[in-house]
Amino acid sequence: MKKLYKIVCASMIALSLSACSKDFLEINPEQQMAVDVVVIDLPTTKAAVMGTYTMLQSAAYYGRSIVVLPDLMADNMYISRKNSNRYTSYDLYTTNTNDGTASGSWNIMYRTIVNANIIIAKGEKLTVATSEQAEVNHLVGEAYALRALAHFDLLRLYALPYNATAGATHLGVPVLIKSGTSKEDIINPKRNTVKEGYTQIVDDLKKAIALMPTTPVGFSASNKGHISHYAAKALLARVYLYMEDYPNAELMANDVITANKFTLLTNANLVSGSTNFRTQNNAEAIFEVVYNSTSNLGTDRLAAFLFQGSSYGDGLATDDLYNAYTATDVRRGFMTKSSRSGGENPANLITKYNNITTFEEGVKVIRLSEVYLIRAEARAKQTGKDALAAADLDVIAKRADASKPTTTATGAALQTLILEENRKEFAFEGHRLFDLTRNKLAFTKHRTGGLTIAIPANSNKTVLPIPLAEMNANPNMQQNEAYK
Repeated sequence: MKKLYKIVCASMIALSLSACSKDFLEINPEQQMAVDVVVIDLPTTKAAVMGTYTMLQSAAYYGRSIVVLPDLMADNMYISRKNSNRYTSYDLYTTNTNDGTASGSWNIMYRTIVNANIIIAKGEKLTVATSEQAEVNHLVGEAYALRALAHFDLLRLYALPYNATAGATHLGVPVLIKSGTSKEDIINPKRNTVKEGYTQIVDDLKKAIALMPTTPVGFSASNKGHISHYAAKALLARVYLYMEDYPNAELMANDVITANKFTLLTNANLVSGSTNFRTQNNAEAIFEVVYNSTSNLGTDRLAAFLFQGSSYGDGLATDDLYNAYTATDVRRGFMTKSSRSGGENPANLITKYNNITTFEEGVKVIRLSEVYLIRAEARAKQTGKDALAAADLDVIAKRADASKPTTTATGAALQTLILEENRKEFAFEGHRLFDLTRNKLAFTKHRTGGLTIAIPANSNKTVLPIPLAEMNANPNMQQNEAYK
């Protein structure tokens, strides 16, 4: 694929290799040599993995877009009438194939995959001292998990949900498990089916779990900026849930919960306190993308887009979301009812991300509360497990709202409560659209001034367009239905 081959070249630069030539089809011997030696020992393998984690920091990835879009395109968020023109086409549902956000996210996720491919290919062939082998194995395991995560996120954004067709035979995204480095490796792949994509994701996460022992090697278990054994299991639980493989989703979630490696924040500490949701490496975080004063996105960071008094503050919470919380639910404290200067009055201002000084505020990829709700949903969708599902639901719901009565609902009513709890627990964390679409639910997209857009179940507009540059570069690429 010519466009993705260009991404290979860009990813080599990120791994501190020689710069690519102006014509991305030209690979000279020096560049070939650089790729061959990028991973040659433990230190270079470690550097390559850390370079891949930096891809996730991008504003086009976990730094902003993959957190904002699923809430903005659903019923949790809208763009203020006073805005910086970021994401406005998604707020209007008028995105086209030349959209820079869709292109940026596509590119950074494939760059993540390319980096992971190089690490896996080279790392698995390394000969190192016996004392270093366990850490090399762990690093390769992290690369497998990163490749799985990027493919999963691409499928969530650029393809319809797994259950959109029987057997998930509809178009997914190109699955790349090899990254060639010469002219002869240039290909023009077709999009794999969604099932093929998910099969690879599951295989990669299983491989990661096998390579990484339960106690991390090379970093402390308190460092949630790396993917660990249990982080890979938590991600696999989510993947199984999206696939509607409920027994395996329950099994993986149960393994994470019963390991007792993570602890839920308390009611008092969830929103405020010295250690709270915003605190990096808190006890509830399983894997997050971390930032600090020297490694941050500046005005492109998530807080700058959402928090008033920062650079932009464009994103506002809908009344529909705000009203979903009871007055005694502490999570309502991630919003404040006020006004936006020069914009809406009243407005529901988002305060879930607010560090505009040291920037040390991680973006949570997965945390323990989600694993409980994964297990709750997986149990609720199996026969005879409603009581267990309700108990899991109440662990999270009562943590947030001490006055909440014990759940007695069963069947479809219980499943609805679990979905509603997901909405309240993970607002502004990039989940809502996917929870709606994988459950084949219609919803109302809210906009400023009380305007709305009705989004039917199974709408083709809930996925992003394949970038125009990709369409032009690859004659075998097919565009998503809504953008033809």
